[in-house]
Amino acid sequence: MAGITDEYGLTEKQRKFAESVIAGMSIADSYRNSYDASEMQPATVQRRAAELMVNGKVKACMDALAAVRRRQSEATTVSDRDMLVTLLRKWSRGDESATSSQLRAAELLGKACGLYRDVVEDHRERPAALVAAELEARLASMLQGSAPSVQPQVADQVPAERLDADSMQVPVENHGQSSLSH
Repeated sequence: MAGITDEYGLTEKQRKFAESVIAGMSIADSYRNSYDASEMQPATVQRRAAELMVNGKVKACMDALAAVRRRQSEATTVSDRDMLVTLLRKWSRGDESATSSQLRAAELLGKACGLYRDVVEDHRERPAALVAAELEARLASMLQGSAPSVQPQVADQVPAERLDADSMQVPVENHGQSSLSH
């Protein structure tokens, strides 16, 4: 039925295209899945698919569909984590015993939902001037063609009198290279 549109103002074919793209199909395959492209050249299919991708209504629909998909995925991940932590607690307390295949499945599920990530976070607060100086030093070493060296403390490299406390900027000498601080 011509003229019928969804809540985004899309036709049935446009909506199917958006859903196909969000499901992971290429834009050309999504176009072929949604429209009769049997007589079209591949370049034409690609061009028309690209036109749909920049259509504001199609883009808004795809953004909304992607957000729904992301929320569903996050909810599943949280549910899996909760279930897994509950199982691990039961097994660790001896309330239930686990077979080796259950332990392996729990390990794989935990990895899949990000439960066993080794993340090291640095929560040290450093003035913006020190971060800027570190970036400048790394950039300068890259521009000179040498491997960037990781410096343990930039504060040791920047004299305290060179730090402008009011603006938290580090004056940087320009030796013929572009400077990040302005």
